[in-house]
Amino acid sequence: MARRVLGAFAVTVTAALTTLALTGTAQAHTPTLNKGCDEKTGKSWFTVSLKDYGREKDNFLEVTIDGKAQPKISFKGKLDEKKYEEDGSAKHTYEVKVTAYDDPNFEKKWSFTASRTTEACVKTPPTTTTKPTTTTTTPPATSPEVPSSSEVPPTTTTTEVAPGGSAPEPPLAATGASPMWLLLSGLGLVGAGAGTLLFLRRRRSA
Repeated sequence: MARRVLGAFAVTVTAALTTLALTGTAQAHTPTLNKGCDEKTGKSWFTVSLKDYGREKDNFLEVTIDGKAQPKISFKGKLDEKKYEEDGSAKHTYEVKVTAYDDPNFEKKWSFTASRTTEACVKTPPTTTTKPTTTTTTPPATSPEVPSSSEVPPTTTTTEVAPGGSAPEPPLAATGASPMWLLLSGLGLVGAGAGTLLFLRRRRSA
């Protein structure tokens, strides 16, 4: 009788311990979501880690970044930290959906959806507009060019044409004698000729 009582007690204790163990494991589904910014790399980041999930079947993780779905991940038992990085100069929204095979209807909250947002962590420097500097250069003053001797136009002498179409004779060259002496000499020769002519006529008439 005592052995039966002890046997029944042992079975009861074992069943209770098994139930507690299963219950403790089931309640240990532990999701961890983190976000941040790495100023050295200029990247904003988001991480997901899932521990103590069921091992008998596949569980699933789905992540969407700014509305763009990432590859779906399946895991059993746990999922080591999964990291996502984006450009830190803009704001990003991460949406997470975890589906546990032992909570397909999301009743136990082991399956869940969550959303995280990372703000821009890299400041974009303001854009400055630089006006181009214009330099006005004044050309040096230049003196008018003087034509060389080869370019000087030749001097032309204009000869006036006398009325009637004949060109005037060139002036007589100066001989150095006074015109008055020439005139007196001519008159003397004329007087001498006239006197000789009168003398010869009187001689013939005598």
